[in-house]
Amino acid sequence: RARVTPELGALPEPVLPALAAPWSILVTGIGGTGIVTIGALLGMAAHLDERHVTVLDQMGMAQKGGSVTSHIRLSADAAGLHGLKIGEGDADLLLACDMVVAAGKEALAALRPGVSHAVLNSHESPTGDFVMHTERLPGASLRRRIAEAVGPEATDTLDATRIATALLGDSIATNMFMLGYAWQKGLVPLSGASLQRAIELNGTAMEANKAAFAWG
Repeated sequence: RARVTPELGALPEPVLPALAAPWSILVTGIGGTGIVTIGALLGMAAHLDERHVTVLDQMGMAQKGGSVTSHIRLSADAAGLHGLKIGEGDADLLLACDMVVAAGKEALAALRPGVSHAVLNSHESPTGDFVMHTERLPGASLRRRIAEAVGPEATDTLDATRIATALLGDSIATNMFMLGYAWQKGLVPLSGASLQRAIELNGTAMEANKAAFAWG
C-alpha cells in the first residue's frame, strides 16, 4: 500500500516556547549526514520569523565520519544573545542525531536537569573514532548517560534512522525527521511555515526534506 506523506500545513501547530528568554538548541551528529544543514535551516527560519539567531558549527578532523555539533541560539531580541557557543547547562534542547557525539563530555556539559530536553536517535552509528576500535558500541550506556544529564522524563528516544529509512527509503532523511519530531514536541520555537520555507530556499532535495520533516 502506498504511503501518503502528511501535509505540514494540515498538522496541528504545537505549543511553542514564547522566547521570553533565549532558547538554545544543540544538534549533535556525524559528518556527512546533514548536521550543518539543520543549523542553516533553523537560522533561515528564525530570520523569516523575525527572530534573532546565532549558529556555530564545530566539526572534527574529518568532515565525513567525524563528530559535528551545531550550536543554535534563538532570541526575541538581539540583547539576549551573548556569545555563539551554548554555555554549561544552558541547552534547552539536545537534538541527538548520533548517540556517541551526544554522550561526549562537551555535549553533556551543556545539559541540565529541569532545563534541558533530549530527543535521542537510538540508532548506533560509529563515528571515525571507532574505525580502529571495532567492539560493539555501548548503546545502553550512552542512552543512560544522556538521560541522567537531563532526567528520564525529559528524554525522548526513538530509532529515527530505522523509521526514516522505512518511510522515505534513505537514511539521509534521519536528521530532518528528528527535527520534525522535536518541532512537533514543541521544542523548536519557530513556525512550521518558516521551517518549510527555509527548506524550500535551501533548494537541495526539497521535496524529500519536506516529507521527512512532516513525517517527523
